[in-house]
Amino acid sequence: MTGAPPLVIVNPVAGGGRARRFWQQSAIACREADMKVDVVQTERRGDAANLAADAGDRLVISVGGDGTAHEVINGLLRRPAGRVPRFGALMYGTGSDLVRTLPSPRRPKDVPSWLEKDRWRRIDVGRLGSSTGRRYFVNAADVGIGAEIVRRAAVGPLVLGGTINFLGAAVVSLMVHRNSSVRIRADDGFVEEARVRTIAIANGSHLGAGMRIAPDARPDDGLFDVVIIGDFGRFEAIRHLPRLYQGTHVSLKKVRVLRARRLEVDATDPVGIETDGEPAGSTPAVFEVVPAALDVLVW
Repeated sequence: MTGAPPLVIVNPVAGGGRARRFWQQSAIACREADMKVDVVQTERRGDAANLAADAGDRLVISVGGDGTAHEVINGLLRRPAGRVPRFGALMYGTGSDLVRTLPSPRRPKDVPSWLEKDRWRRIDVGRLGSSTGRRYFVNAADVGIGAEIVRRAAVGPLVLGGTINFLGAAVVSLMVHRNSSVRIRADDGFVEEARVRTIAIANGSHLGAGMRIAPDARPDDGLFDVVIIGDFGRFEAIRHLPRLYQGTHVSLKKVRVLRARRLEVDATDPVGIETDGEPAGSTPAVFEVVPAALDVLVW
């Protein structure tokens, strides 16, 4: 790999410390392979975005979970227009859904060869405008119950692991969540009014630590896969929860999938939003695809 060494941004608390331990072993492998990298650790929320924004044109590696990757990407995409930002992710956080769409090494000894490769996949990102302003997301966003699940999972015991943590948060949220009346407009077309449990706006295929929410989503096709999960009752939703992990929920009568470049969502009462596992304000919201916005290091 030519040019400046990659900048590795490590979130030392991601995954209860798993990200930090993984990078410590990876750093040894890099030294043994004579692979030069610059390494910085985050200390507080927002550090990863600021470090990525100041990284220039070099490759930036996120070591953490989906939230760390989310910050890094937002930092990269707020730089002045120029060369398409280059990004890689070593996923060792609570959810780590991005790695299910964009694989990366799972063994520290493989990290040097991954960094050495000059193989890239150009992908889209999503851009959201909501009550908290504008932000980008690389994997998926959710309007509805997802924001509640993210909030509960964030305070759950990390010792249980990401999938169990999110599953428990999902079950509790399903028991107390009230469905929302929303208005949806896709690609400036017909306005649809519906009562929904949630709407997933997917660039990648998974969210919620392994839920295969949009099994056919591709991050490089210029379109979102929009999964509208309709007016399910509490126990009906819990009964079908396993289908979310299998990806077979899309065949249910109360689930509809459409593809769009732009989606507007409004609601009678404000509805919470999450992007890449991070709280992202509430409706009204506009989601737009930013095509070919990021070069991702391939594994």
